[in-house]
Amino acid sequence: MELDSYNIGEKIRNLRVKYKLTQEQLAEKSDLSVNFISKLERDKKTNISIDKLLKICSVFEITIPEFLDEKNNISIAELSPSTIKLMNELRNLDSIKQEKLSKSILTIFSELKK
Repeated sequence: MELDSYNIGEKIRNLRVKYKLTQEQLAEKSDLSVNFISKLERDKKTNISIDKLLKICSVFEITIPEFLDEKNNISIAELSPSTIKLMNELRNLDSIKQEKLSKSILTIFSELKK
């Protein structure tokens, strides 16, 4: 996958601003250098490893696919406390239990829409 076409630096800057983080705070939370974050946000063409992108995504509590998908980039501030708690509870489960519970919740949603 060619990541340059996703304008990663701009997306990171937008998320950082949404979360009200400075470049220094993002660098510290992601265990990356301020210089790297700054260069990443400035450059149009970016060479970033999946490992570094994963570190940045973890600060925003999103996956790389969620990061790359515009419609999924929402701020935690936009979510209700119950929704945040549910997301955290799901994250604490192993992947099999996450999938099983997520499917159950989606089935409930489907029923409610009828």
